[in-house]
Amino acid sequence: MTHSPEQPSARPLGVVQIFAIGLLLGLLYWPLLAWLGRASLQIAQLSTGALLVVFAVIVCFQDSLSKLPLDPRLTGVGVALLLLGLACLWLARWLPAALLPLAVFSFCASFAAVITFLFGRAGVRQFLPALCGFFVFGLLVGSFPTLDWPLRAMAARYAAGALAALGTPVQLLVEPGEPAQLVLRTQHGLFRVATECNGFGLLASSMLLATILAFQYRLPWVNKIGLLSISVPVAIVANFLRIVSICLVAPRVALPYQLVHETLGTAFYFGGLAVVWQAARRAKG
Repeated sequence: MTHSPEQPSARPLGVVQIFAIGLLLGLLYWPLLAWLGRASLQIAQLSTGALLVVFAVIVCFQDSLSKLPLDPRLTGVGVALLLLGLACLWLARWLPAALLPLAVFSFCASFAAVITFLFGRAGVRQFLPALCGFFVFGLLVGSFPTLDWPLRAMAARYAAGALAALGTPVQLLVEPGEPAQLVLRTQHGLFRVATECNGFGLLASSMLLATILAFQYRLPWVNKIGLLSISVPVAIVANFLRIVSICLVAPRVALPYQLVHETLGTAFYFGGLAVVWQAARRAKG
């Protein structure tokens, strides 16, 4: 007869302790999570990025359940991660300039501690795609107000240059208001480069996809940095090409402008993500 090793049974005391720790951490980080959730709902450009992070968490949890034994217990590594997270949260109170990155990193370290209590050290490695994706997402949410105008200005300037190179006379105008509007004036009419056209949604999704895939595929650090670096220009180029295509196509087809806008926007959005995905697959080998 052969004896197959059994998975360790869950210890009732360990389960209760970890549940209590998880509940307290949930209450502690609720303001941060609620703020990120509200931002994801209020800012359309962040919605897809939030879904990518949620999807990564689900995939990592399923992978951990299928590949690792569930062994709930307090461990030294988990306690160290928990203390690191709480220390960063305490430090955030005294460093307002670094409040967001410290708070987000604190949550990631505390979440990693709970994962360690459930699955051991290997669980943290399994959850790195989701943890790093969450960290990048948190930083992106905080940077949206700062990056909105520079991204719009860059997209409008590149789009105007491309249209001029293609033989379409164009003027780039600034329309006063709150917020101010960038306008491309062509012979076919005015095209406003609004906040929704700043490309931040594609930039956020590209960076998140690159981060998640880099850790999911366990790429070397050089390749991780390279993939993340590629995701930024890919998003910027895809966005200004989207604006150029709308300015060229919309006046020439007998279709509602909104339909053309959404169709081309969706095509370039997923086209940019496809380029990042393909780059990750090539880096994986």
